Amino acid sequence: MSEAQLISNSSLRAKTYQLLESETQKSLAAKAVTFFLIFLILANVSAVILESEADFNQQFRQQFYWFEIVSLSIFCIEYLLRIWCCVESSKYRHLSPVKARLNYITTPIAIIDFIAILPFIIAVLFTIDLRSLRLLRVLRLLKLTHYFKGFNIFITVIAKEFKSLVAAMTVIFVLIIIAASLMHIIEGQAQPEQFGSILKSIWWAVVTMTTVGYGDVVPITGLGKLISTFIMLIGIGLVALPAGMLAARFGEELRERRNKLNLQIEKALSDGHLDQQELKELHNLAEKLDIDGKALRQSIKQIKKGHPSGKCPHCGK
Repeated sequence: MSEAQLISNSSLRAKTYQLLESETQKSLAAKAVTFFLIFLILANVSAVILESEADFNQQFRQQFYWFEIVSLSIFCIEYLLRIWCCVESSKYRHLSPVKARLNYITTPIAIIDFIAILPFIIAVLFTIDLRSLRLLRVLRLLKLTHYFKGFNIFITVIAKEFKSLVAAMTVIFVLIIIAASLMHIIEGQAQPEQFGSILKSIWWAVVTMTTVGYGDVVPITGLGKLISTFIMLIGIGLVALPAGMLAARFGEELRERRNKLNLQIEKALSDGHLDQQELKELHNLAEKLDIDGKALRQSIKQIKKGHPSGKCPHCGK
């Protein structure tokens, strides 16, 4: 392949990367591609939901089938294009194209894209109706993580708090087993169908401890009602614990990322202005931290107001 062809291919690959991965504010074409793919994902999942209605499915069976084929074809093309152009990402530029692509296809976002086209692959390898794979098709909603940065932050928060979440869930599980065992002993003879075994009592324990309270199974003995009261009071605090941990960590993660970005902005503004190279580096860092361009521009504006004289905020020179 000639040098001119290599440059042409690289340019085309870079343009493809910008269309699929760049911020929508930078390009009208990128914005159009992003909105089209979001619409296609939502329309595809809506079709899965609608065709689960027998009458609706029978009336529009052919339309649903061809819409699924067209959607899968587009998702397959998108998946292959993302693998092809991923080498343009700053995080993979130090790797060879093969290693970069291998690293990319093992990332969570690429795995989600693969799940989206998995029904097509299964249908090609095996004789099966695509519409029977409804669960895999509904999981295409996860593809929205491409376009909403909050999803990536949420995944990071879960990963960082994973040990704490496991500990909290373990405590809840142990208390559920204890509650089910107590109610089996107390209510087992009075209500053998509902509390005749610990296994049967677990349903009541889960419903009660989560304070859902369906009311399909209730204690009838005085001691059973007393124990239930304590279990409900304990459940209010314990079940809310994982949610509170995630909320606190989510806010902390956002602050850490913004502080890291603001620190780099202050360093770049130490001479009183931002050149193109510094601005590019800030954009790359913001992209890495899942902070959008608008938030970056607001941070730069606020920090500039903090030292309008162009003096370094640290030494004052």
